[in-house]
Amino acid sequence: MYDDWFEDDESNSRQQTVVRLVRESARSWPECRPADTAVLLFGPDEDDEEAVQTPARQPRWEPPAEHTAYHTALDEALDRGEDVLTLIADLVDRREREEGLIFMTLGATVIGDQLFCSERHSQNYQTPEPTHDVEPLTATGSPEHLGRTAAAWFEEIMNRPIVSFRPVVGGGYRFVPPGAALPPGYRWVRNGGE
Repeated sequence: MYDDWFEDDESNSRQQTVVRLVRESARSWPECRPADTAVLLFGPDEDDEEAVQTPARQPRWEPPAEHTAYHTALDEALDRGEDVLTLIADLVDRREREEGLIFMTLGATVIGDQLFCSERHSQNYQTPEPTHDVEPLTATGSPEHLGRTAAAWFEEIMNRPIVSFRPVVGGGYRFVPPGAALPPGYRWVRNGGE
């Protein structure tokens, strides 16, 4: 079991700055345990492995238009031999199953001086999901700026009230505005009344 958010021991000093700033913010995120977060480094030597092969490199796969810049930057970084840092945070429904059910994965990827934040595929963390409830965010700047930007993006989403339909069928989770009443047939999952 992890004892700190976003455990990291392999990144370079620029990447460590981003990780440190996001880790500091994570301590105040509601309903987020250290085990719900991860730091992943993807290097060019791993690109051939099926587990981390990016869809941008797979034939006949068209990324959603909102993620084209991300896939281009990712491919270029791997071609240059750079390691790519991705921070992952899972949103978990702890009332489903014993350990909880991950119903959304969020990712922030740092490529050079660029940041790409989006909902991610829960099994291939480098693959952004098509935009539904979480708007992708991009930023450019210093590691300090990218760390603060990623931390604020994660925190805003972590603080959103979330409900699910009873019973949970086919991912019946959705965000509701802060202060909203519980819709009929739904139950609170995060950050709402009980």
